Amino acid sequence: MHDSLPRATRVAPPGSFTADAEVMLDFDDRFRRRKRYESAGGIPFVLDLAEAQVLRDGDGLILEDGRVVLVRAAEEPLVEIRG
Repeated sequence: MHDSLPRATRVAPPGSFTADAEVMLDFDDRFRRRKRYESAGGIPFVLDLAEAQVLRDGDGLILEDGRVVLVRAAEEPLVEIRG
């Protein structure tokens, strides 16, 4: 299925890497274990973590080939509820 794409198998905390690319993800796409993504610069890759985890804005996805993709949280509409 995704055999030829590099896999992102680890997550690096913010500030511990230099990014090679960036991917913008909404809240739902930042809580995954396995999914195909493409960076803003056109790098396709497969997120392939041991277990699902929340990806936070500023995290780095470490690809098998050593490149790092910076995770950015996409802007999303919010609902304000008042009592």
